[in-house]
Amino acid sequence: MRFQVWSLGGLLVLLGAAQASEFPNPIHYKGLCEASAATYIDNDHFVVASDETNILRLYTRNDKSEGVPLDFEHPSGFDKSDIEAAARDDEGEIVYWISSHSLNSSGEDKDKRKIFFATKVVAVGKAATLQWEGDFLRLRDAILGVIGDKKSELNIEGLATAPDGALLIGLRDTIDDKAVVIPFTNPAEVISHPERSAVLGEPFRLDLGGLGIRSVERVDDHYLIVAGPVSDEGPFALYRWLGGKSSPEELKAPALGSLRPEALMQIPGSGMVQILSDDGSQTCDDEKTPLSQRAFRSTEIKLGN
Repeated sequence: MRFQVWSLGGLLVLLGAAQASEFPNPIHYKGLCEASAATYIDNDHFVVASDETNILRLYTRNDKSEGVPLDFEHPSGFDKSDIEAAARDDEGEIVYWISSHSLNSSGEDKDKRKIFFATKVVAVGKAATLQWEGDFLRLRDAILGVIGDKKSELNIEGLATAPDGALLIGLRDTIDDKAVVIPFTNPAEVISHPERSAVLGEPFRLDLGGLGIRSVERVDDHYLIVAGPVSDEGPFALYRWLGGKSSPEELKAPALGSLRPEALMQIPGSGMVQILSDDGSQTCDDEKTPLSQRAFRSTEIKLGN
């Protein structure tokens, strides 16, 4: 299902289904339940991560099959890392992936949940795939340092490209009811030289109506943000942000309804973005449910002028 977004009074407005109460009839892709991070690697193929496995899956747009598994359990050394976000660099060659960096459900600090890693796009079209490039495991303490919070709570859910090879890291948790975005200046350097330290900038604190960041994507000269609750229950919303100290603007859109958006990505060459829903539940689990019975929902949005 597709919707059009256009500019009206400085806001992006969804058309085509503006009277609908929610996004209807999304596409269901098989093979994963808990779509938590995703990126396109060419005009027709995208890769999706689950927070319950380090086996990513490569999909062809509008092909609802189970996709092709890309096994990063062995190179990462971990079976599952709670992968929560992805971003493709401006050259289109490197895709960065980041885990939540949160403690596990038992309150334990595990290395496998603190991984930032890079993959390289080594082919496109029918031969499209990703190759392991390296990882970095010392980002958590650096982030806690720049946000001035030495507590154990931290939950990363957003990652986007920024100018000059930098990235932006978005947090699910809020500070004083503001969403937090952290500039990450040297991602390529720490992948190539993991003994070096991450360079982080002054965090941006955004008013998203008390919501945190569930996904963020750079689209041309601005960013689109999926905002959501800090807890598992609550409303979601879409925002447009010009970056820096500018104020984000909420998009007028049909309600997201039962969708639980965890990944937003631009579809190359189409003027469209795609929102994926994390549909993990008691009946759809990426560790327990048979592969053929796993599925997540996807909705596409047309970006107008």
